[in-house]
Amino acid sequence: MSDAMLARLKAQGDAYQRLDPAHPVQLGIDLVVSIPDGTPGPDHTYSHHLDTATLQQYIDYCQHNNLLLFLDLDFGWSAVMPEVDFFLPYLEKYTFVHMAIDPEWMFPTHDGIPGYNLSNVHASDLNPIIQAVAAIPMKYHVPRKILIIHQYRPSGDGTPNPNDAANAEIADKRDLVSDPRVDLVIHVDSVGGYPGDHEDKVRQYRQWVHDDLQAYHNFNYGGFKLFYNIESKTSVMTPAEVLAMQPAPLIVTYGN
Repeated sequence: MSDAMLARLKAQGDAYQRLDPAHPVQLGIDLVVSIPDGTPGPDHTYSHHLDTATLQQYIDYCQHNNLLLFLDLDFGWSAVMPEVDFFLPYLEKYTFVHMAIDPEWMFPTHDGIPGYNLSNVHASDLNPIIQAVAAIPMKYHVPRKILIIHQYRPSGDGTPNPNDAANAEIADKRDLVSDPRVDLVIHVDSVGGYPGDHEDKVRQYRQWVHDDLQAYHNFNYGGFKLFYNIESKTSVMTPAEVLAMQPAPLIVTYGN
């Protein structure tokens, strides 16, 4: 967190606002709070939490600067719902705090190590999270929440081996629960930086967002990630190129 970071964030948001003045841009930060590890650690969970003092600093910073804050959970081997329940009070207390889930780093059956193995999760792993976040507004009288599910690799729907991590990240995306109380975003989280990367990323968005949205009707919006440094090798997609995809992404994130 710094003045330079905030200025860059505002400049990036302004680029989208100029292209689409009808839809106000809301800036935000995606913060990994359940951090995956390549070693088991004292709890044998292959993960650890961001310390509460640092998390509170981000909350205060976002509150002061009118930013959204997404608490990003990567899990490792941690039991899914206890990990979610640990962070839900922040969503209940603060209207601007939302949640993100990254199945790439999620091993609910303890069949891999984050950063070394590919993951494969099921809708049954994700649906309790969707419903827990969906229940917050009515229970705590706060505005509805956003839940981002990052998608880095294909889903297994219609494939011969949907449970094979080599082929699919989410085995049965079609079975994600449809809950009208939450804004569920499938966020295309792939990395470019090689010849033809723009075409690949646009194709992934078309397949994982446009086509799956039409086929399954169980999520609301698309999201899209770009990487300033990694993708500068070939050129980072412009805001105009991003907004040209259909449907236009609700959430656009940038990493290094």
